[in-house]
Amino acid sequence: MDINSYLRENNLEVKYIPKGEIYEDAIKATSDLHFSAGVWYLTSHLGDRFSPVQTGLNIPLWAAIEFLYRIGVKGVSFHYPGEFSDEYEDIIIQLLTDRGLSITSIAANTFSYPVFKYSGPAASDPKVRGLALELNKRAQALGAKYGTLFQTDWAGRDGFDGYFLYDSVAQWEWTRQAYADILMSVGGKTGIAIEFKPYDAPEQSVIKTAEEALMMCEEVESLIRERLKKDVEDKEIETAFAPYRGKMGVNIEDAHVYLSTRKVSEAVAKCIRADRLFLRHENDCEGRIDNDRIFGSLHFFDALEATFVQFKYEWDNNGGIHEPDIFPQKDDPLKAYIQSINAINFYYALAKRVMEEHEEKDIEGFYAGRGAAEVYSRLLDIISKGVNYTPIDLKVADIFRKDMGL
Repeated sequence: MDINSYLRENNLEVKYIPKGEIYEDAIKATSDLHFSAGVWYLTSHLGDRFSPVQTGLNIPLWAAIEFLYRIGVKGVSFHYPGEFSDEYEDIIIQLLTDRGLSITSIAANTFSYPVFKYSGPAASDPKVRGLALELNKRAQALGAKYGTLFQTDWAGRDGFDGYFLYDSVAQWEWTRQAYADILMSVGGKTGIAIEFKPYDAPEQSVIKTAEEALMMCEEVESLIRERLKKDVEDKEIETAFAPYRGKMGVNIEDAHVYLSTRKVSEAVAKCIRADRLFLRHENDCEGRIDNDRIFGSLHFFDALEATFVQFKYEWDNNGGIHEPDIFPQKDDPLKAYIQSINAINFYYALAKRVMEEHEEKDIEGFYAGRGAAEVYSRLLDIISKGVNYTPIDLKVADIFRKDMGL
């Protein structure tokens, strides 16, 4: 299997353009938090199994970078190969550098190609595992080159779709070994954020929940320590292990939590407690399919509590990154992304109001086991007072398209 044949597929053409004027009103809404964007939902056609194209409102990659710059977004995430490619690497980096945008993640695309139709890094076929590992290492090397904190890893097809097909223990071990190999391939210069998911694409994924992701983080770092012990004396192990300590973390995507009928606020709290919450893919779904709806549009109180936990434990002051993951098949992706930012800012404003109100009236009253009636009464009383919140006007998307001639 020639890896270079896969790297040439699906590369998005990119051209260089000079940067334009920022939208000052939008900048006011993106200045307080670190917002990032997965560029794929701005550039893709977003089809489904009934139609390869659902919207014609996607924009070119170069325009997506310009749009994010103009509204004050600080980071951009890519897939490799895909939106980020060897062919257009220099142009992409120039577009980002000119605009002061960082790369949040360059994630290995080990799920889009026919060779990965059964699995990727956890495939039973050692040749497929080897190809997936090589892609992951190349993506990790690019991340180290451009100073990313981590590679977001969604092993989209790793798992099983029936019985007597895969050895689940072997798949877990292959995944653990792969993560260690990926980290060690760059000397721990950049980390990994595990994006867990209970199912879809496979019926059962290898890493299904936040708890399993946290367990994998611990096991990978333990494995690296054991590997290093073979090459250094005991007194030198802490120095040798230092570049890898805390480099395994978690990306919580809300819709993935709801697929397993769990609470996002619980996952957020546990990952912050473990100091392993690297990234938030804020979105929403009804728990049946992963349709990546706008954050908080269905689970209002869970969105509020998850945000409250982040606010309470100062996650944003410790490097928190917000990268809402959306799938606007029937919507303007620019407006959907703007509204995702608006939703995050709204819940932060409301969480701040909740914190302020209860600092005066015993904040622990929320967690004192007094029953739902009293808690919801207090919450609704606070919500009814309103919040100090100014959203980005959705018309900014129309203005941008007009400015760019799109």
